[in-house]
Amino acid sequence: MNKWYEEFEDEELVDYREKWYEKFHDQEFTDYYESGEATVVHVVRDLAMEVNTKGKWIDVLSMNTFEPKSPQFEGHLGFNWIIVELFPRIQHPVYTVDREYNRYLTWQAAHEDIAKHRAEKHQGEKFLVLCKLKKVKHVVINEKNEKEERELVDYVVIDSCKVNQKQINTIESNADEIVKKIRAKRKPSLALFPI
Repeated sequence: MNKWYEEFEDEELVDYREKWYEKFHDQEFTDYYESGEATVVHVVRDLAMEVNTKGKWIDVLSMNTFEPKSPQFEGHLGFNWIIVELFPRIQHPVYTVDREYNRYLTWQAAHEDIAKHRAEKHQGEKFLVLCKLKKVKHVVINEKNEKEERELVDYVVIDSCKVNQKQINTIESNADEIVKKIRAKRKPSLALFPI
C-alpha cells in the first residue's frame, strides 16, 4: 500500500510538511501539525495495528516527546509514549481530489466531533502506544514511473495496550521516573510503566 509521502525524498518530506498546512490560515490547524499531534494520529491510525481506529477519531490525550540525538533522525520528533482516546465519527466529510484539503476537512470534522463527544461527557477507549523512529524501506514510483525502493524515516510501533483514566493519571504523575527508566533501557517498554 503506497502512502502519500512515498513520492518524496526524506528531506523533501520534511520541507513539504512544513509548508502545506499553513496555506489554510487556521492557527489551530497549524498548531495541530506543529505540536506533533498529526504525527501521533499517523502512528496510531497507520502503524498501531492492535488499535482499531476504523470509524473512529483519534484524540491525543498525552504525548511525551524528545529530540532524537541521532543525525539520521534530525527534524523528526521522538516519543517516549503516546496516549490517545478514540471516539466514534459523527461526521463523514465529502472529500475532493485535493489531498491537502482533504486532510484539513478531516481535521475539522474530527475536531468538531470530539468537541461534541466531550460536551456530552462521552468516554472513549484509551490506549497507550509505544513507538520508535526507524529507517524503513518504502516502494515508491520514481520520475520514470518505475517502482523503486527508498529508505525513509518513519515510526515503528513497539507495543500498545488499553488503559483507563486512573492508569493515565499514574503515568502522568510518574512521568519523570518513567522517562529516566526509558533512557536507561534506551527504548520504551510496557514493563517500565506502572500500570
